[in-house]
Amino acid sequence: MQKLLNKVSLGHAARCAAYSPDGEMVAIGMKNGEFVILLVNSLKVWGKKRDRKSAIQDIRISPDNRFLAVGSSEHAVDFYDLTQGTNLNRIGYCKDIPSFVIQMDFSADGKYIQVSTGAYKRQVHEVPLGKQVTEAMVIEKITWASWTSVLGDEVIGIWPRNADKADVNCACVTHAGLNIVTGDDFGLVKLFDFPCTEKFAKHKRYFGHSAHVTNIRFSYDDKYVVSTGGDDCSVFVWRCL
Repeated sequence: MQKLLNKVSLGHAARCAAYSPDGEMVAIGMKNGEFVILLVNSLKVWGKKRDRKSAIQDIRISPDNRFLAVGSSEHAVDFYDLTQGTNLNRIGYCKDIPSFVIQMDFSADGKYIQVSTGAYKRQVHEVPLGKQVTEAMVIEKITWASWTSVLGDEVIGIWPRNADKADVNCACVTHAGLNIVTGDDFGLVKLFDFPCTEKFAKHKRYFGHSAHVTNIRFSYDDKYVVSTGGDDCSVFVWRCL
């Protein structure tokens, strides 16, 4: 029997969310360009800001709980320093983002962020200055705190044969870094080994969603996968055996 413990009205439609690594705060990006940070235990508003007029596509808090990254439909990623209090002044932003943001991931040390865009390009930027990193040798040495990108040499194999650029919507690597799970436009949830560097890699596929899978995540202990559907308006929980 599941029971609602608490709830809060945000006033606008939410688009994305991310917990802080310590689990004390949750950041929520809104469709009107605003973002809100709530205290998890009470759901009280810790801070909120609106520097963009269009939808927030993805939102992330760095592994050290210092930086908040906000990726929007305005071809931008904005950075905020959470240690400066609830004023949430923007301290930097990524330049030269070619399209709207799809996914973002911080490096383990919080010094870099990888950004996947609607132009189907994956870019790496410094935090918080936003300068793009183009040196392949530097990028190869970065350890990522998480991986949700559908783009990059590490995930070439998740794309099926004759796939359209928009067919694979979401991905998530286990905290142990051994597997990657994806969701696509065909309603499929797929499980691959990670890294997945060979084209058309072997995988296991799971059915349930009636339409496109919009997002997917492993639980903190990698024992479960949570997937969200589009037209079916469903949230599925899968047990990892």
